[in-house]
Amino acid sequence: MEVLRNNLARKNPLIAFTFEELRRITKNFRQDSVLGGGGFGSVYKGCVTNDLGEGLAIEELLRFAVKVHDGDNSYQGHREWLAGVIFLGQLSHPNLVKLVGYCSEDDHLVLVYELMSLWSV
Repeated sequence: MEVLRNNLARKNPLIAFTFEELRRITKNFRQDSVLGGGGFGSVYKGCVTNDLGEGLAIEELLRFAVKVHDGDNSYQGHREWLAGVIFLGQLSHPNLVKLVGYCSEDDHLVLVYELMSLWSV
């Protein structure tokens, strides 16, 4: 993926994924990869491995949570997606999940987050 979009485009931390890349990362949005869902749509787990990284020498799997808009083309759904890209793309805090990237291709609206491991307090 273009050396993870030129090392996160130096200062712009968000990666613009293609929908085809997200298909590969999530193994075609398989049902056994669903982490959850809500008003926005379903959330899938995915990872980038050496074979998907196109020349990127990664030492460990890069794991993501891929949130796919349900495709209802509603104004509210589009606003939620856009707010995620604008606001979460600028925030960085240890108590917030990090937005890694997004996809806006044709009718596909997708947000890509770092995948947080399950842990107990």
